[in-house]
Amino acid sequence: MKKRIKKYFGNYTDRVIALSVVSVVINLVSAIAKLIMGIDLMSIWYIVNAVYYVTLVAARIASVSAYYRVRRALDENEREKIEERFYRRSGLFIFMLAAVYLWLCVYMFTRQHAVVAEGNGVYIVVFIVLYKLVFSVYGLYMVSRLNDRITETLKTISVTDAGVSLITALVTVLNLFDETAAVKTGAALGIVISLAFMATGTVMTVTRTRNYRKKQEQKDTV
Repeated sequence: MKKRIKKYFGNYTDRVIALSVVSVVINLVSAIAKLIMGIDLMSIWYIVNAVYYVTLVAARIASVSAYYRVRRALDENEREKIEERFYRRSGLFIFMLAAVYLWLCVYMFTRQHAVVAEGNGVYIVVFIVLYKLVFSVYGLYMVSRLNDRITETLKTISVTDAGVSLITALVTVLNLFDETAAVKTGAALGIVISLAFMATGTVMTVTRTRNYRKKQEQKDTV
């Protein structure tokens, strides 16, 4: 079975990249739709959501672009430089995603306003979030064994997206019982999660930059 999957869909990295391209298209459509709705309804909620999806699209495009630049590079040193440069900046993508969502959560908390699904839409939202969580965590586990920095970044971005999407699911479910409590609780938890991801992104960038400089110093001394 594994041989057939690899034959028709390539290795795990190829499948991750292919799915990322599909995600870029879906996220871009979502961003445009939410931006149009935000402008039409004069809704900050939809506009900030659109900004979040645009940031997500930019992060994934940068990752996919780096992957193909690495594949086209003929020299091993050039491939390594592209990967190192991208890997050191990957924490910035996490920070930016979390920062935009922090903005949205603060808006939710101060205005006590959120647009959530109702009726059968609740089940759809919960299913999508669970799907994101399970497959993003599984994907992160898989790429940790591949030692592929670009694919690892893509999966880390997916985990971040799943983490913030969890807040949407929480607010949606709690909204069935108490709308005011749902928004406040979801926003407060979202602020905590956003700050945690921002800290994670900062640590990733600083740590990887420090490790890169150490490698360069070691090369210079040899």
